Amino acid sequence: MKTAVVYFSQSGATRSFARAEANARGADLLEAVPIKKYNPLTAFTRGCPAAIRQKSVPLQQAPDLSAYERIVLMAPVWAGFPAPPFNTMVNLLPSGKEVEVLLVSASGSSEKSHDKVRALIRSKGCKVVAQRDIRSHQ
Repeated sequence: MKTAVVYFSQSGATRSFARAEANARGADLLEAVPIKKYNPLTAFTRGCPAAIRQKSVPLQQAPDLSAYERIVLMAPVWAGFPAPPFNTMVNLLPSGKEVEVLLVSASGSSEKSHDKVRALIRSKGCKVVAQRDIRSHQ
């Protein structure tokens, strides 16, 4: 099964986990880079409210995910929700794909957003086959 690990990383923690995940699976590693980058202040003031509202942001280059059967989406947790570039990645999903969601957090949890994340992915005609949080210890 051809797999892509697509990730957004603010601090580098999610990048490390995404690389390890791609290596373990023999998957392609694709980074989602927002056009307007975040810094610690804008991640909090602009990013967290957008994450809660499941807003997306423009990316520098949209990855073509049509050739993959399984897509692993990875992003940090901001205010209990995946960071906004995650929502953009979901919007790029072609219908009929199997999707895994792996969210990275140093101290929080994405528990309160699980149902909304699954609904967003299903609205694209995709099936969520796994969803879990990864604890980073930065």
